[in-house]
Amino acid sequence: MKILSNKQKLLNSLVTLALLSIGQNSQASSSFTSQSTISFGIGDLANGVTATSAYTPADAAFSYVFSAPGSVGAIVPASDNAVAVSSLGFGAAHMFAVNGYASAGSFTSQHIGWYQLDFLNESAEDQQIVLTLNYAIQASTQGDAATDVIVDFSDALSSQLLANAYFNNGLLNVTSYDSALVSAGDNSFMTYTFTLGQGEARSFYTDVTINGTLQPAAVPLPAAVWSFLAGLMGILGVKKQKTTPAKLA
Repeated sequence: MKILSNKQKLLNSLVTLALLSIGQNSQASSSFTSQSTISFGIGDLANGVTATSAYTPADAAFSYVFSAPGSVGAIVPASDNAVAVSSLGFGAAHMFAVNGYASAGSFTSQHIGWYQLDFLNESAEDQQIVLTLNYAIQASTQGDAATDVIVDFSDALSSQLLANAYFNNGLLNVTSYDSALVSAGDNSFMTYTFTLGQGEARSFYTDVTINGTLQPAAVPLPAAVWSFLAGLMGILGVKKQKTTPAKLA
Protein backbone atom coordinates (compact mmCIF):
# COMPACT_ATOMS: atom_id res chain seq x y z
CA MET A 1 0.00 0.00 0.00
CA LYS A 2 1.37 3.41 -1.00
CA ILE A 3 1.92 5.74 1.93
CA LEU A 4 1.21 9.42 1.31
CA SER A 5 3.81 11.94 2.33
CA ASN A 6 2.99 14.63 4.89
CA LYS A 7 2.91 17.18 2.08
CA GLN A 8 0.38 15.18 0.11
CA LYS A 9 -1.77 14.67 3.20
CA LEU A 10 -1.76 18.41 3.83
CA LEU A 11 -2.76 19.19 0.26
CA ASN A 12 -5.55 16.60 0.36
CA SER A 13 -6.86 18.14 3.58
CA LEU A 14 -6.83 21.62 2.07
CA VAL A 15 -8.79 20.45 -0.97
CA THR A 16 -11.33 18.68 1.24
CA LEU A 17 -11.82 21.79 3.37
CA ALA A 18 -12.21 23.94 0.27
CA LEU A 19 -14.85 21.61 -1.19
CA LEU A 20 -16.74 21.57 2.09
CA SER A 21 -16.62 25.35 2.13
CA ILE A 22 -18.16 25.42 -1.34
CA GLY A 23 -21.04 23.23 -0.19
CA GLN A 24 -21.73 25.41 2.82
CA ASN A 25 -21.45 28.78 1.09
CA SER A 26 -22.97 28.13 -2.33
CA GLN A 27 -26.42 29.23 -1.12
CA ALA A 28 -27.63 32.32 0.70
CA SER A 29 -30.94 32.99 2.44
CA SER A 30 -33.74 34.56 0.41
CA SER A 31 -36.41 36.80 1.92
CA PHE A 32 -39.33 39.09 1.16
CA THR A 33 -41.33 41.72 3.03
CA SER A 34 -44.72 42.86 1.71
CA GLN A 35 -47.39 45.10 3.16
CA SER A 36 -50.49 47.06 2.30
CA THR A 37 -51.88 49.87 4.43
CA ILE A 38 -55.64 50.35 4.08
CA SER A 39 -57.95 53.13 5.25
CA PHE A 40 -61.46 54.25 4.33
CA GLY A 41 -63.03 57.68 4.08
CA ILE A 42 -66.61 58.80 3.52
CA GLY A 43 -68.21 62.13 2.77
CA ASP A 44 -70.69 63.82 5.06
CA LEU A 45 -73.45 61.39 6.03
CA ALA A 46 -77.01 62.55 6.43
CA ASN A 47 -78.90 61.91 9.64
CA GLY A 48 -80.16 58.36 9.72
CA VAL A 49 -77.27 56.94 7.66
CA THR A 50 -74.72 54.78 9.47
CA ALA A 51 -71.46 53.29 8.24
CA THR A 52 -69.13 50.76 9.87
CA SER A 53 -65.93 48.99 8.80
CA ALA A 54 -64.15 45.89 10.10
CA TYR A 55 -61.16 43.61 9.43
CA THR A 56 -60.74 39.85 9.80
CA PRO A 57 -57.98 37.45 8.66
CA ALA A 58 -58.90 34.81 6.08
CA ASP A 59 -59.15 31.24 7.34
CA ALA A 60 -56.89 28.33 6.37
CA ALA A 61 -58.89 27.57 3.25
CA PHE A 62 -57.68 30.84 1.73
CA SER A 63 -54.39 31.53 3.55
CA TYR A 64 -51.67 28.87 3.52
CA VAL A 65 -47.94 28.06 3.42
CA PHE A 66 -46.57 25.09 1.44
CA SER A 67 -42.99 23.98 2.11
CA ALA A 68 -40.85 21.29 0.47
CA PRO A 69 -39.50 18.48 2.72
CA GLY A 70 -36.41 19.56 4.61
CA SER A 71 -37.08 23.26 4.11
CA VAL A 72 -35.63 25.69 6.62
CA GLY A 73 -37.27 29.09 7.01
CA ALA A 74 -40.71 30.59 7.53
CA ILE A 75 -43.37 32.79 5.97
CA VAL A 76 -45.29 34.57 8.70
CA PRO A 77 -47.93 37.32 8.64
CA ALA A 78 -47.49 40.18 11.08
CA SER A 79 -48.97 39.35 14.48
CA ASP A 80 -51.57 42.11 14.18
CA ASN A 81 -52.94 40.42 11.04
CA ALA A 82 -54.16 37.45 13.08
CA VAL A 83 -56.46 39.61 15.22
CA ALA A 84 -59.90 40.57 13.92
CA VAL A 85 -60.85 44.23 14.31
CA SER A 86 -64.60 44.60 14.68
CA SER A 87 -64.55 48.35 14.08
CA LEU A 88 -61.72 50.02 12.19
CA GLY A 89 -63.16 53.50 12.17
CA PHE A 90 -63.03 55.72 9.12
CA GLY A 91 -59.77 57.53 8.50
CA ALA A 92 -57.85 55.04 10.67
CA ALA A 93 -55.18 53.03 8.83
CA HIS A 94 -54.70 49.29 9.17
CA MET A 95 -51.57 47.50 7.89
CA PHE A 96 -51.65 43.97 6.48
CA ALA A 97 -48.09 42.59 6.26
CA VAL A 98 -46.30 39.29 5.56
CA ASN A 99 -42.58 38.47 5.95
CA GLY A 100 -40.72 35.38 4.77
CA TYR A 101 -37.24 33.88 4.56
CA ALA A 102 -35.67 30.59 3.44
CA SER A 103 -32.18 29.20 3.98
CA ALA A 104 -32.95 25.70 2.61
CA GLY A 105 -35.71 24.08 0.57
CA SER A 106 -38.56 26.13 -0.89
CA PHE A 107 -41.78 27.83 0.24
CA THR A 108 -44.97 29.01 -1.45
CA SER A 109 -47.55 31.06 0.42
CA GLN A 110 -50.75 33.05 0.21
CA HIS A 111 -52.19 35.24 2.97
CA ILE A 112 -55.42 37.24 2.74
CA GLY A 113 -56.92 39.97 4.89
CA TRP A 114 -60.64 40.74 4.57
CA TYR A 115 -62.06 44.24 5.06
CA GLN A 116 -65.80 44.89 5.09
CA LEU A 117 -67.78 48.14 4.95
CA ASP A 118 -71.48 48.23 5.82
CA PHE A 119 -73.92 51.07 5.12
CA LEU A 120 -77.51 51.45 6.34
CA ASN A 121 -79.93 54.21 5.34
CA GLU A 122 -82.67 54.70 7.93
CA SER A 123 -83.46 58.24 6.81
CA ALA A 124 -86.64 59.29 5.01
CA GLU A 125 -85.01 59.67 1.56
CA ASP A 126 -82.35 58.27 -0.75
CA GLN A 127 -78.79 59.31 0.01
CA GLN A 128 -75.71 59.69 -2.16
CA ILE A 129 -72.59 58.20 -0.59
CA VAL A 130 -69.00 59.01 -1.54
CA LEU A 131 -66.65 56.25 -0.38
CA THR A 132 -62.86 56.47 -0.64
CA LEU A 133 -60.51 53.50 -0.37
CA ASN A 134 -56.95 54.60 0.42
CA TYR A 135 -54.10 52.13 0.00
CA ALA A 136 -50.30 52.16 0.12
CA ILE A 137 -48.40 49.08 -1.05
CA GLN A 138 -44.75 48.21 -0.41
CA ALA A 139 -42.75 45.07 -1.20
CA SER A 140 -39.07 44.14 -1.23
CA THR A 141 -37.15 40.93 -1.96
CA GLN A 142 -33.65 39.59 -1.44
CA GLY A 143 -32.10 36.59 -3.18
CA ASP A 144 -34.33 34.12 -5.03
CA ALA A 145 -37.69 35.43 -3.82
CA ALA A 146 -40.86 36.72 -5.45
CA THR A 147 -43.91 38.44 -4.00
CA ASP A 148 -46.98 40.29 -5.19
CA VAL A 149 -49.70 42.28 -3.44
CA ILE A 150 -53.28 42.43 -4.72
CA VAL A 151 -56.08 44.73 -3.54
CA ASP A 152 -59.59 43.78 -4.75
CA PHE A 153 -62.55 46.11 -4.14
CA SER A 154 -65.98 44.57 -4.73
CA ASP A 155 -69.71 44.97 -4.15
CA ALA A 156 -70.87 42.35 -1.64
CA LEU A 157 -74.46 42.21 -2.93
CA SER A 158 -73.69 41.58 -6.60
CA SER A 159 -70.22 40.05 -6.05
CA GLN A 160 -69.06 42.44 -8.78
CA LEU A 161 -65.38 43.35 -8.77
CA LEU A 162 -65.28 47.15 -8.90
CA ALA A 163 -61.52 47.67 -9.03
CA ASN A 164 -58.22 45.86 -8.69
CA ALA A 165 -54.72 47.05 -7.78
CA TYR A 166 -51.85 44.65 -8.55
CA PHE A 167 -48.29 45.29 -7.33
CA ASN A 168 -45.45 43.10 -8.62
CA ASN A 169 -41.74 43.62 -9.23
CA GLY A 170 -41.95 47.27 -8.25
CA LEU A 171 -44.80 48.05 -10.65
CA LEU A 172 -48.41 48.90 -9.71
CA ASN A 173 -51.26 48.31 -12.14
CA VAL A 174 -54.76 49.56 -11.28
CA THR A 175 -57.89 48.52 -13.20
CA SER A 176 -61.41 49.94 -12.76
CA TYR A 177 -64.45 47.85 -13.69
CA ASP A 178 -67.20 50.37 -12.89
CA SER A 179 -67.77 53.84 -14.33
CA ALA A 180 -68.72 55.15 -10.87
CA LEU A 181 -65.23 54.41 -9.57
CA VAL A 182 -62.39 56.89 -10.01
CA SER A 183 -58.71 56.05 -9.38
CA ALA A 184 -56.11 58.60 -8.40
CA GLY A 185 -53.41 59.55 -10.88
CA ASP A 186 -50.75 58.35 -8.45
CA ASN A 187 -52.71 55.14 -7.77
CA SER A 188 -53.03 55.80 -4.04
CA PHE A 189 -56.82 55.81 -3.66
CA MET A 190 -60.12 54.86 -5.29
CA THR A 191 -63.35 56.84 -4.95
CA TYR A 192 -66.72 55.19 -5.47
CA THR A 193 -70.00 57.12 -5.55
CA PHE A 194 -73.33 55.32 -5.17
CA THR A 195 -76.92 55.93 -4.11
CA LEU A 196 -78.23 54.28 -0.96
CA GLY A 197 -82.00 54.00 -1.13
CA GLN A 198 -84.37 54.66 1.77
CA GLY A 199 -84.24 51.70 4.15
CA GLU A 200 -81.48 50.08 2.09
CA ALA A 201 -78.36 48.36 3.42
CA ARG A 202 -75.27 47.82 1.32
CA SER A 203 -71.85 46.26 1.92
CA PHE A 204 -68.47 46.32 0.20
CA TYR A 205 -65.43 44.07 0.49
CA THR A 206 -61.76 44.93 0.18
CA ASP A 207 -59.53 41.85 0.02
CA VAL A 208 -55.76 42.19 0.36
CA THR A 209 -53.80 39.18 -0.93
CA ILE A 210 -50.05 38.76 -0.42
CA ASN A 211 -48.36 35.92 -2.32
CA GLY A 212 -44.77 34.81 -1.82
CA THR A 213 -42.31 32.20 -3.10
CA LEU A 214 -38.88 31.48 -1.67
CA GLN A 215 -35.87 29.28 -2.21
CA PRO A 216 -32.21 29.81 -1.28
CA ALA A 217 -30.26 31.83 -3.81
CA ALA A 218 -27.17 30.37 -5.46
CA VAL A 219 -24.01 32.34 -4.71
CA PRO A 220 -21.26 32.19 -7.38
CA LEU A 221 -17.79 31.51 -6.04
CA PRO A 222 -15.24 34.30 -6.46
CA ALA A 223 -12.59 33.76 -9.16
CA ALA A 224 -9.89 33.68 -6.48
CA VAL A 225 -11.46 30.56 -4.94
CA TRP A 226 -11.47 28.72 -8.25
CA SER A 227 -7.83 29.73 -8.84
CA PHE A 228 -6.90 28.45 -5.40
CA LEU A 229 -8.59 25.08 -6.02
CA ALA A 230 -7.06 24.77 -9.48
CA GLY A 231 -3.63 25.38 -8.00
CA LEU A 232 -4.09 22.73 -5.34
CA MET A 233 -5.33 20.16 -7.82
CA GLY A 234 -2.42 20.97 -10.12
CA ILE A 235 0.09 20.39 -7.36
CA LEU A 236 -1.49 17.05 -6.49
CA GLY A 237 -1.45 16.00 -10.12
CA VAL A 238 2.29 16.50 -10.63
CA LYS A 239 4.08 13.17 -10.66
CA LYS A 240 7.30 12.88 -8.83
CA GLN A 241 10.33 12.68 -11.04
CA LYS A 242 12.33 9.52 -10.40
CA THR A 243 16.08 10.00 -10.17
CA THR A 244 18.66 7.27 -10.75
CA PRO A 245 21.77 7.52 -8.61
CA ALA A 246 25.01 7.68 -10.59
CA LYS A 247 27.05 4.50 -10.58
CA LEU A 248 30.54 4.64 -9.22
CA ALA A 249 33.25 4.01 -11.74
